[in-house]
Amino acid sequence: MQILIYNTSTNPELPVIIWSKTRILKWTDFKKKIDPKSKASASAAIGFESKPVIEHIKTGDKFKFKIRDMQFHAVFIPDLSWVMKNLSKKNSKLLLKHEQGHFDLGEEITRKAIIKTTNRFQNRSLIVKGKNENKAKKDAIFQVTKIRKEIECELQKEFKHQEAKYDDKTNHGLIIEFQEKYNKRFEKLRLGNDSLKVKRTIPKSNSLKVDAIMKNPTSLKARTRIN
Repeated sequence: MQILIYNTSTNPELPVIIWSKTRILKWTDFKKKIDPKSKASASAAIGFESKPVIEHIKTGDKFKFKIRDMQFHAVFIPDLSWVMKNLSKKNSKLLLKHEQGHFDLGEEITRKAIIKTTNRFQNRSLIVKGKNENKAKKDAIFQVTKIRKEIECELQKEFKHQEAKYDDKTNHGLIIEFQEKYNKRFEKLRLGNDSLKVKRTIPKSNSLKVDAIMKNPTSLKARTRIN
């Protein structure tokens, strides 16, 4: 048995911070230069990183592939994120909390996707074409790529919808009452006291990593504004 890790990152050339319950964003994580044309006070680049795991079982001359796991992570992209200088101490704290909320929102949506895709795709067998092992592998990767693109499209659509709702309800973090409600919701996510509990698989050391990075990465920008 052989495990193929098909890795698709937000941008293979840019470092990312994977969402973690213990890793809170700091202003030093926002590394891009300020956009002088923007009216926003900050811009946080939130994306999704996917890493489907394909199980390959060779029986004689036949090749069998199945989706072992569909791994997804919400990521923050420092080199695409920026914040204006000279914010007041109060506004800086409020703004950073709101930006963290965008990242938490991405994680919340990612967990929903994991639950949905686990039920839909985990251990799903693939009918592959190919007269030899390499061609069969390529076809398996092609099929999983198509599935992953569909899921990424759903992630983007849901993120944009929830992001707009988040900014509208909190007025970009300025309405403290609604921002606090979101903060409590995200705190439950961080503590694992919500209904979106997921188990992320860590591939074994004998895994084979297939170099097939998407040319059109998933990258979603979450903007916020404090006057």
